[in-house]
Amino acid sequence: MAEPELIYKITVLDLLDKSPVPLSNSQITEFFTEGNYTGYFTVQKVLHNLSDTNMIESESDHNTTIYSITESGRETFRLFREKITPAIDADIKRYLKENGTEICEENSVSANYDKASDGGYVVNMQYKKADKTVMDFSLNVPQLAQA
Repeated sequence: MAEPELIYKITVLDLLDKSPVPLSNSQITEFFTEGNYTGYFTVQKVLHNLSDTNMIESESDHNTTIYSITESGRETFRLFREKITPAIDADIKRYLKENGTEICEENSVSANYDKASDGGYVVNMQYKKADKTVMDFSLNVPQLAQA
């Protein structure tokens, strides 16, 4: 049997490979914790290690980190695919099927803000559908709480 951390890494790669959209840190963590695979800190370590080795890439705004698999991650997954048991594969498919709509909706809208050079904040919001930007706009607001 393979060591647990290797299984977790391959599982993350499989999850990201099967997902139609990039997944957030909380969505990946939810899969592992609700499935009783492992705890929060182990998932964070695995995500960090996969990021450091360029198997996954991340995009962060002020409150969310979204992960997607890289081509190197896909190649690695193909090499270790047999480490995923049929039960884990079934859990991944079930998780994505049961949460697919919510995942797509959560990850299709993003917003972040930056301090404006003339004071206040610039809030940038995007809505994506099928990985294409449908709407992208920026708004100036005077206070951080509004941003």
